[in-house]
Amino acid sequence: MKILSFATFCILQLTNTGAFAPASISSKTTASSSSLAAKTGSNISRRDILNNLSIASIVSFGILSSSIPEPANASGGATAGGVYLLSAKQRYNARVQAGVKGFAVLESGLDSGSLDSTKAFFTADNTVTGAWKDASAAGYLLANAFRRSSTTPPDSLPTVKKWKAFAAEMEVLQKALKKKDAKGAKASYEKGTSLLDAYLESVELPPVIELK
Repeated sequence: MKILSFATFCILQLTNTGAFAPASISSKTTASSSSLAAKTGSNISRRDILNNLSIASIVSFGILSSSIPEPANASGGATAGGVYLLSAKQRYNARVQAGVKGFAVLESGLDSGSLDSTKAFFTADNTVTGAWKDASAAGYLLANAFRRSSTTPPDSLPTVKKWKAFAAEMEVLQKALKKKDAKGAKASYEKGTSLLDAYLESVELPPVIELK
């Protein structure tokens, strides 16, 4: 109703004085109004009326559209850091924690000089929850979800950097296993535990000792 009232007001003003119209339109409106005034009521053509209505419509539409604020666009960061992160946590938190528990139990075997359980951890199929291959995939995907913008390169994310630092040390550990180097495997495991704790903190999960 407000828009219709405003449009009616514009029409009346344009018919009488050409108010509110830009200079280019005002001159046309004034000329049109003058020509209408010169004619009698019976001689006013339908085309004259429509021309004046068209000018009024253009003016009122321009004024109304300029006063309507543009809707705010949701940023990629809000989505990425909100709904996407929540979904990632629901998908990957349990798998990451299962992998951490599987990693934590390796300590006792390495302390005794046995490499069997550690080899099994790394060589198990990727469908085995709690083994390295599944935990590795879930760990990276969870780290990648901690972002403020969907356009941020994964490698620049602090969480991904921490995960890759841990994963790199696990490569060192596996090389020690191939060489049957129990001492080297134990040293790499201890270093890896510290790196894993740093990663877990970055993705809002408890440290290794609490997940044993």
